[in-house]
Amino acid sequence: MKKEKVVTDIKKLNRMRCIAGLVVSIIMVSLVFVALTLNLINYYNESSPEAGAGTMRMFTTLSNILVAIASLLIIPYSIDGLRKNNYHLPRWIVDILYIGTFCVTLTFIVASTIISIAQGFIYSMLSKSNLFFHLINPLFAILLFTFVNTDHHISFKKSFIPLIPALVYGIVYVILAILIGEDNGGWRDVYEFNTFIPWPVTIILIAILSFGISNLIRYLHNLKHKHFKDAVRSYYLKSEDYNVPTIEDAIKILALKEKEDYSSGNVEIPTRIIELLKERFNSDKSTSELSKLFINDYFE
Repeated sequence: MKKEKVVTDIKKLNRMRCIAGLVVSIIMVSLVFVALTLNLINYYNESSPEAGAGTMRMFTTLSNILVAIASLLIIPYSIDGLRKNNYHLPRWIVDILYIGTFCVTLTFIVASTIISIAQGFIYSMLSKSNLFFHLINPLFAILLFTFVNTDHHISFKKSFIPLIPALVYGIVYVILAILIGEDNGGWRDVYEFNTFIPWPVTIILIAILSFGISNLIRYLHNLKHKHFKDAVRSYYLKSEDYNVPTIEDAIKILALKEKEDYSSGNVEIPTRIIELLKERFNSDKSTSELSKLFINDYFE
């Protein structure tokens, strides 16, 4: 039987997550800024509606901007996590990152398949801003969502939420680019969805693909979330740091450790950790009672 690995330094684990979150988020924001700048200044020097400010009508551009916004929101939490040795993101930020990661992953797959068939792989994936928008940025977004920021478990019903922006954009695109068309004042069919395969078939294929992508990245995120959760649980249940006779002694150790990490008098009661210590010592004391003990030890 494989011996279970016990995390011996939870602070080091948290610090590594903070640094990874900070570094990847900064890279993500920087790459989106570079690619967006290239498009806005009309780097291609070509006469197309998508040049310059027209880039803002593209699903690729909007998706990358959404990931950049999520990454920007992550940065202050990463810095705060380094200060407190406790990296934790609010659920709403993880949800935004989930939606953005889904969108850029969809962009990556569609660009490397459907668009590459129509426009060529080199142009679609490796030319100028496409290198960032279609290839590098999606890979960093997937890394950020599925391996770094895995604070919260994402339920199956939430896998439908990322499909909403894709659905809304798809409806707008079909109306303006396919039903109305460029000749009648609509958009150019830049994605060429109606060139090789009839557009209804393309839409169905993308819908199936979207559902698969949403659940694949959700699965990878949840898998890493479970690994981290198990590591934290293992630490508080088995670490020698808490090899003391009573739970009261363990709470005192926890309070002293938390006091070392917080520079101000504001303290957050780590109820989840207290619950784990209750399990370790098989204590029948209430979480409320132990929380009061934690506060007393903290300010002692």
